Amino acid sequence: MSNIEAAKQLYNTCKNMDIDETMQLVLSADNAEEQEFFSMLSDFILQQRQKEVIRQ
Repeated sequence: MSNIEAAKQLYNTCKNMDIDETMQLVLSADNAEEQEFFSMLSDFILQQRQKEVIRQ
């Protein structure tokens, strides 16, 4: 699997995550860089949920 395919698969997995799951990832990160990555993922998911609420 190429990196591009892996990234697309990661997106499809993560887009349906619950905000609590992403916060658990942030809290369980092994290092600061991983924590920052998971924090950005959490922010993205929260933003998508906010857009959905606004549309409704």
